[in-house]
Amino acid sequence: MAVCAADRAPANPGGSATLCGTGPLEILLTNDDGVDAVGIRALRTQLVAAGHRVMLVAPDRNASGSAMSFTWGTVRVTRDASDANVVAVGGTPATAVVLGATALYPSGRRPDLVVSGINHGSNAGALLALSGTVGAALAGTVLVDPPVPAFAVNAARAFAAEPIDSAANRAQMDAVARDATNLIAAHRNWFCDGDRVVRPGAVLNVNYPGRPVSQLKGTRMTRPGSASDLRIVFEQTTAGEYAARARQSEAIDDRHSDNYWLAAGYVTITPLNADLTYDEARDAPSQR
Repeated sequence: MAVCAADRAPANPGGSATLCGTGPLEILLTNDDGVDAVGIRALRTQLVAAGHRVMLVAPDRNASGSAMSFTWGTVRVTRDASDANVVAVGGTPATAVVLGATALYPSGRRPDLVVSGINHGSNAGALLALSGTVGAALAGTVLVDPPVPAFAVNAARAFAAEPIDSAANRAQMDAVARDATNLIAAHRNWFCDGDRVVRPGAVLNVNYPGRPVSQLKGTRMTRPGSASDLRIVFEQTTAGEYAARARQSEAIDDRHSDNYWLAAGYVTITPLNADLTYDEARDAPSQR
């Protein structure tokens, strides 16, 4: 189904033809939860085990909700003393991707794919506008030349009452990481036509519902929903200061949306790109 403008092949596709094969990939791995987050570490372990060469470049602290914001000026870079392929960046997720894909990537190499995640929580529906996980993935497609296509991987917590680093949630994140690694292998050729990358400006946004992987009902290709279960309320704390508080509510969307299929227990794959043009504007009459 045609879901985004990225389906139209560009005149100069760019991208690495390696992506269109079946062999190991050069992967730039990032997130918005921070370099030491449970999700990104679990995914790195599985991607490396699958034979990929992984360069992990991520914010040095939690940067959730930063969308595709960019850090200008001096950016602090801290390399892991025990692993040269792990780098913490004192900037936003989008900054980490651009810096990682250019100045920090090993000389003579470039990423075939950006993978952002695993995010601690879903990024579906209207939340896509805020997501630093999705913003980091999009950064590789619009701020890196030539563009690098991407996966964004998100997982709702299976055991919501427990912290993300509890034994049960760590085990769940490991299971999601294994499944996501297989999903990336199965869908990497979506960006290609034969041995040519034709969708370098696209992101596949993957969401796992909050249930054990063994209980997943399947996978659905979806479109972004318009609803969000996040409501933001500002409360005055002192004179002249307000604090944002998040409130959960039920997200209701049509049966073609990511929200609908997530609620039904499916993994959703939603193609995205950074084309901000409103569809009806494409056919609008010219101004006089």
